[in-house]
Amino acid sequence: MKVTVHLHTVLQRQTPEGLVRQLEVTVPPQSAVNDLLTQLEIDFPLDSLLLVVNGRLVEKDHVLQEGDQVNLMPAISGG
Repeated sequence: MKVTVHLHTVLQRQTPEGLVRQLEVTVPPQSAVNDLLTQLEIDFPLDSLLLVVNGRLVEKDHVLQEGDQVNLMPAISGG
């Protein structure tokens, strides 16, 4: 099953061709967002990461569906 992943700010991947901001990823059926993070080797504190699927904020155990648009965004805090 394929999903599209949008990587924001520090999560973007540097390649010889430049920054990669969007990935098409194949995941097994019944994969959750957390499984996707593991597959992509995203090593970022979950409590500092906004997980958005199809425009809605979700938890790490949200089960993905074919064609989902997943946005991974580091939460920003200021003071």
